[in-house]
Amino acid sequence: MPRAKGRRYRLAILKLDRLGDGVLSLGSVRLLVKEFGADQTLLIISNVAEPLFRNEFPGVDMLVLPPFSQSFWPDFVQTMIWHASWLRAIQADDLVCLRHQPSDYLHAIASLVRARQMHASEWLGAGESVCLAYTRCRRVPYPEYSAEGCLELEAHRRVTQSVLGRSVSFNDIIPVLHSSFATGDETLLVCPQAGAAIRQYPPASLALAIALFLQAVPEMRVVVCLPPGTLRTPYEQSLQNAGVSSVFWVYPANLGELRQAISSARLVLAPDSAPAHLTTAMNKPGVFLLGGGHYGMFAPWRRSTLQVWLNHHTDCYQCQWRCSHAEPFCITHIQPSAVAAALQSVYAAAGVQCVLAAKKQSA
Repeated sequence: MPRAKGRRYRLAILKLDRLGDGVLSLGSVRLLVKEFGADQTLLIISNVAEPLFRNEFPGVDMLVLPPFSQSFWPDFVQTMIWHASWLRAIQADDLVCLRHQPSDYLHAIASLVRARQMHASEWLGAGESVCLAYTRCRRVPYPEYSAEGCLELEAHRRVTQSVLGRSVSFNDIIPVLHSSFATGDETLLVCPQAGAAIRQYPPASLALAIALFLQAVPEMRVVVCLPPGTLRTPYEQSLQNAGVSSVFWVYPANLGELRQAISSARLVLAPDSAPAHLTTAMNKPGVFLLGGGHYGMFAPWRRSTLQVWLNHHTDCYQCQWRCSHAEPFCITHIQPSAVAAALQSVYAAAGVQCVLAAKKQSA
């Protein structure tokens, strides 16, 4: 909760979203906090992204809410009962919404905050059914195209630029998390889970890609990273069938442990997921498998050539994951050989950067 109920802030940022989406907003949030002051900013964030924002913005007040409201009862009603008094007590000069997909849940929360000026994007093609709207809102159009490949980051840039009243470049809002190259054993960290099963690469294809990569880099240790409680049997059986042995399994209990696993790895393999966005923000070497459900919206993006996103284009792209086929061909038709080749390429590039970094330190 905020440190004082009824306090006035220069800036309140509304970002109720998943962890990966929170990562994508880091650059904009950092720029806005720097401009308005940490002690003059309130973050209204989700419980799933709270550890990320607490770590990155320790001096900023935060109000933590559920990321979404799946139904009017009990989700929406209970959230309002528990948090409406705190929301009504918030006073802010500027309220900035960095979730661009419209919803009446966001509209209701924003309407309770006493803000002089609201800032948000206007996404006419979102396809969401809403009854409410933001008041006293300065809107910028949600992008239809981004030269950098990620519409969400471009939307963040546009909103941030509108709030600040000055030019903001794409590089200004690129998410950055600090990390370092791995210095221990050669480790391939595999994070196979995504937020929805439809976005996940089939275990058999994943195992074959890993086996092909290990033929070129046999000294690489394979670590599979799964959320706590996830059944590992499908992956374990597929890896065994592909001839991949001596696999290590980790189950990070929190964000800190997940970041440590990524930071200590030489290379990361994942679908479009929070680990993929964390890896990219940390500028770690990684290969990520991207489907077409909302291709270009949240990915691809990269901090350097060390991050590669693979996809298989189909005519049904932008289906919003309402797949009309027996399986998501945009994911399942990514060839294991292409995944292995990308891993080899990124691994080689990372090796060159490690050598250059070592020379720089010894100079």
